[in-house]
Amino acid sequence: MNNNDIVRALETIATLMEIKDESYYRVLGYQRAAESVAALGRPATEVEDLKTLPHVGATTAEVIRDLAEDRTPQLLSDLTDEIPAGLVEITRLPSVGPRTVGRLWKELGLTGVEELAAEDPERISALKGFGKKSAEKMVQAASTYNATERRMLLDVATSMGDEILSFVRSHPATQRAEVGGSLRRMKETIGDIDIVAASEDPASLADDFAEAPFAEEVLAHGPKKVFVLNGGTEVDLRIVEPEAYGTLLHHFTGGQAHNIALRERAVKMGINISEYGLAEIGTGDYKPVATEEDLYSRLGLSYIPPELREDTGEIEAADGGGLPDLVSTGDVRGDLHVHTNYSDGKGTIESMAEAAIELGYEYLVFCDHSQSLRVANGLSPERLQEKLEAVWEADEKYDEIRLFCGSEVDILKDGTLDYEDDVLATLDFVVASVHTSFGVGEKAMTERIVRAINNPHVRTIGHPTGRILNRREPYEVDVSRLIREAASTNTALELNAYVDRLDLAV
Repeated sequence: MNNNDIVRALETIATLMEIKDESYYRVLGYQRAAESVAALGRPATEVEDLKTLPHVGATTAEVIRDLAEDRTPQLLSDLTDEIPAGLVEITRLPSVGPRTVGRLWKELGLTGVEELAAEDPERISALKGFGKKSAEKMVQAASTYNATERRMLLDVATSMGDEILSFVRSHPATQRAEVGGSLRRMKETIGDIDIVAASEDPASLADDFAEAPFAEEVLAHGPKKVFVLNGGTEVDLRIVEPEAYGTLLHHFTGGQAHNIALRERAVKMGINISEYGLAEIGTGDYKPVATEEDLYSRLGLSYIPPELREDTGEIEAADGGGLPDLVSTGDVRGDLHVHTNYSDGKGTIESMAEAAIELGYEYLVFCDHSQSLRVANGLSPERLQEKLEAVWEADEKYDEIRLFCGSEVDILKDGTLDYEDDVLATLDFVVASVHTSFGVGEKAMTERIVRAINNPHVRTIGHPTGRILNRREPYEVDVSRLIREAASTNTALELNAYVDRLDLAV
C-alpha cells in the first residue's frame, strides 16, 4: 500500500471504532496516526521504526506495518466482519457522525444510506438526544446523497497531489507542472485532483501517466489528457505546449466565478480568454500565454494568488494594487491554543515546547480542556493548578521561548463558563468554546456565545461555528453578530487551522 491507502485504512479503522462507541482515546489514536502518515513525505515502508512517528505507538505501528506490506491488520478484519459496510457510507453525510451512525444501527437496525433515506424521521427523533429538525436533515441528506461526491480533507488531498505531481515533474518530457483546481486554491475539502503540465512530447507523458502505480483505473486516455482513478479519487492530467501553459493552468485552477469575472473584464478590453490563450475580438489574432503572471499583466492586473480566486473582490483589488499579502508559515510567531497530555493531547509540556522552539516560535500557550468535557479528560481546578505550576517551571527552563498557561473552557448551555471567575483569573489566556448542546437553535446559540464574549477573562472564541468537515455541519449561529460583539469587546474569533475544522472559514 502507498501512504494514501494507509491513511484511508487508518481513518476507516477510527470510523469503525467510533461506530462501535469505543473509547475516545483509541479512536483519537488512529485519527492522529493517519495524520502522521499523511504528513510523512516518504513511503511508510522506508521508516525503520514507525514508533518514531508522532502519535504512533506500538499497536498502531504494527497496524501501519501490516498495511504498508499489503497485509490486512487483524483489527481491521475484525471490525469489518462485525460492522455492516454501509454504515461507513452513512458517516459521509453532513451532520451524521460515527457515534450517531452507531446508534442508528444498534437502536433502529439501519445499515446503509438507502435505508436511512427511507426511514421515518419521527422514529429517529424519538431516540434520546435526537431532535425533529436534525432527524429530518439526516433523512434528506441520505435521499440526495451521491456516493461519487466523496470529498477529501485538505491534508489527504495535499499528500496525494504532491505524490502524483512529483511523478509528473520527474518525467523527462515535463517542462513545468502544477496542481490545479480546488486543491491549488486550498479549499476546505477536495473532490478530485487536477494536474496541468507543459511538454513538447505530451503523448510520452500521457502514456507513462496512464501506466503509473497510482493509476488504478484509466477512465480516459488521449495524447494530451489522461483521467485515472486513485483509491476512488479521480485524477485528471492535462498537457499543453509550454507557450500556452499559463492560460491552461489558470483555467483549470478556477474558481469558476473568478474565471467568469476575468473573462468579462477581458471582453471589455477587446480580448477573448480561452484555456489556450488570448484572442483579439474582431481580428481573431491569437496569442498564447506562457505564465499566469503574463496573463494578469496583459489584463492590467497584478498577479492574483490562487487562494484568492473566488470573485470576492480580488480582481478589483488587483486593479488598484490593493491585494493583501497572504500569511505564510514564516509569519507565524507562536500558537495560542495547543493541548497537552494533561487532557486530550499526546505531547508533554516539555516536548511541545521543544518542538515549538524548532519551529522558531516566540511563544506557546497551553490551553487544555476544562472540567466538564470528561470525554477529553478535562482538567479539574486542582489539576489545572498543577498544570499551571508545571508550565511556570518549564518557562523558567527554556530561554528561547515564552510559555503560558491557558485553558479551552467550555461555554455551557446557558452561556456561563466551566470555571469560576477566580480560577479564570489565574490563567494567562482563555479560549471559550462550545463542545456540547449544539442543537439549541440560532437565537439561543448566539446569545450563549455572546455571553461568553462579554466575560472579561475570555480572550478568544474557539472554532466559532463548531463544524467538523465531512462529519458535522456548523451549528446555527449568527456569525455577523458574533463579529460585532467580538469587535466591541476586543475579543478574538479563532482561526482554527486544524484540518477538519478550518473555522472560521472565508
